[in-house]
Amino acid sequence: MKFYLENYGCKLNEADSEIIKGLLSENYEEVFDFNLADFIILNTCGVIDKTEKKIIERTLFFKNKGKKVFWTGCLPLITKNNVSDGSIGPNNLSDINKMIKEENHFFNNVKEDKSLLCKYKKRKEGISATVAISEGCLGNCSYCGSKFARKGLYSFPKQNILKEIEDVLDEGALEILLTSQGLATYGLDRGKQELPELIDEILKIKKDFRLKLGMMSPKFAKNILDDLLENYKNEKLYNFIHLPLQSGDNALLSEMNRGYTVEDFIDICLKMRSLSEDFVLATDIIVGHPKEDEKAFKNTIKVIKKVKPDILHVFRYSKREGTEDSKLKELDSKIKKERSVFLVDLYHKQNLKKNKEFLNKEFDILVVEKTLGRTNSGRAVAIKNGKVGEFKKVKISDYTWNYLIGE
Repeated sequence: MKFYLENYGCKLNEADSEIIKGLLSENYEEVFDFNLADFIILNTCGVIDKTEKKIIERTLFFKNKGKKVFWTGCLPLITKNNVSDGSIGPNNLSDINKMIKEENHFFNNVKEDKSLLCKYKKRKEGISATVAISEGCLGNCSYCGSKFARKGLYSFPKQNILKEIEDVLDEGALEILLTSQGLATYGLDRGKQELPELIDEILKIKKDFRLKLGMMSPKFAKNILDDLLENYKNEKLYNFIHLPLQSGDNALLSEMNRGYTVEDFIDICLKMRSLSEDFVLATDIIVGHPKEDEKAFKNTIKVIKKVKPDILHVFRYSKREGTEDSKLKELDSKIKKERSVFLVDLYHKQNLKKNKEFLNKEFDILVVEKTLGRTNSGRAVAIKNGKVGEFKKVKISDYTWNYLIGE
């Protein structure tokens, strides 16, 4: 029998998908054309209502084609509209073959140590590898539904993480992405934030590679900032941070239960940027929250103009049933669209101006694809006929709003 898999959501879901593919491949063959599949796996995300609707529509589309459709991921534990033929949550991936065989629903509230399942991972071809370091989070954001599915925090044992990284490096990986729902909380379920120590241990591995950190909340990052700044002095660690802002208004951040202030966010950004002129800042913004008035949105614009993020993800608010904010009256969709378009346009203009400043500068890059390299911040540089895995020097000859062009 053959299966086809679609992934929805974050890098953590992508890491889960690699495990799912590996576990299924013991009994089934993966195909990349759903028409050839006997059954479909949708690795779902349940953060917002809009995504749920998309997944349900996709499920019904496949069923109308005569396919069995199974769900994994967060959505089965959140929705009241499970239209799949069987499902499991993110905490019991090891039950996936049982789910397919019995066409049933299995949910386990006990945290599964996925670092023990990494041996099953079926990774994408290439020199990049994603490594999860924990499951769940300690946040209580008023708009988020993921906390209902990935409850609490379980930090994977350090030795298991290090072994997975050493194994993928032995297999030829040169770029490691650490991921979780919030990297900075790593270890707090054991009583202490241990991320800086984990990073140190990874960077001590005696191989030539690059390490990239995934998302971390300012709420927890601010408590280990000095140690993180020391970590970044190692050239193996990309000068990159994904630090979600969500709103540039302190009152709204408080309403969202985010646990930090705009000033905390800006302080982290400025200290990170002081390390290098080529430091990449990625952030996320939610526009159109029910309590986002004009003043709050203008405050967000001020922050974006001040920190000038290199990567900006703009999400239009979409309620998630069961959350605190689902009881609030939503803003008109036109307002959400206008604010979203304005921020994206501002971001593009700022980045175009910023990338112009890199003209004629030289960088050492890691070639990750034949026509793509990355600077020591992970910044994308388009090249011609590169050799994957090679470290080489390039001179920036041109640019667009979202990448540099090197020769």
